[in-house]
Amino acid sequence: MNKTYYTNLPDNKSKLYGGAYGVHDKELIEKRNQLIRDFTFINSGYSAIAEEIKSNFIITYKDWMFKTFNFKGVNLYQHACFTQGTTESFAQFYIRYRENYRLRICKGEYFYHQMMKSLWYLDKFSWLDEDDLRSGDVLLISVPFADTGMIPNDLENILTECDVKGIPVMLDFAYLNLTTGDVFDHKIDLTHDCIKYIVSSLSKAFPVENMRIGIRLQKEKYDDQIYVVNEEKYNYINLSSAFVGTGMMESFAPDYIFNKYRDKQLMLCEELNLIPSNCFNFGIDYNNVYNEYNRGGDTNRLCFSRLWDGRSEVENLKL
Repeated sequence: MNKTYYTNLPDNKSKLYGGAYGVHDKELIEKRNQLIRDFTFINSGYSAIAEEIKSNFIITYKDWMFKTFNFKGVNLYQHACFTQGTTESFAQFYIRYRENYRLRICKGEYFYHQMMKSLWYLDKFSWLDEDDLRSGDVLLISVPFADTGMIPNDLENILTECDVKGIPVMLDFAYLNLTTGDVFDHKIDLTHDCIKYIVSSLSKAFPVENMRIGIRLQKEKYDDQIYVVNEEKYNYINLSSAFVGTGMMESFAPDYIFNKYRDKQLMLCEELNLIPSNCFNFGIDYNNVYNEYNRGGDTNRLCFSRLWDGRSEVENLKL
């Protein structure tokens, strides 16, 4: 496997503004480390309170992630599971909808999906803007969109068409809590029949990317491996991560990180002649000035997180 991992995306992790990272904010790190220490004190008997840890996590996450937004139909998603970030949910989505389905994603989408199209779908794939949606398609789309941090183009009409044509949809909300309802002012309708899964993770909002803390929501239960390991009789999940994730959400409001860094984003975007993304850690180039950060779409995405938290100095990243 080459370094592009079956995608045409550039490997920009060594560049100053490459990748998509959360900020390793000092206050967040201090709280995270305290929670990790706290968990060690209950670790010897955690199996007895495993269901409590998982339930608290799910209740807290469902409330926390939507708190600043005015989305329609949130209450319909009564089935929830702890997941290893969003990646575990993606894997089960592809297992369920691989056979006899054609994959549809947008150019500039998260690299994992671009990798999957090349590994497993081959001739059963088309970019969303290059062909009509058809019965027999399956769609995965990030909201906010991974390449811009903005609302995906024509989202409501796309979901309505997927309803009509019976196209299963997964909405990836991994970037949702990098913005707020005041800025990301879209009343997204989650009542669409086509939406089979909503997924999210804490990997960008908090410095917990290696702890793999995520959630999967559904209107109707579909049994798979994720449900099995979440069952009360097993609770075969990462309880330490669930404990830390709950503590972080209880300690920091969903707009905490956005509010803390929004002014820095606006100033840096003005300096670099970029359009501020709805997500606080991105600036978007519409003028083809920073083409080395292009990810397949019409714009170029620059991520500021490592510049702000000092990792650029440690890692000797390049301009």
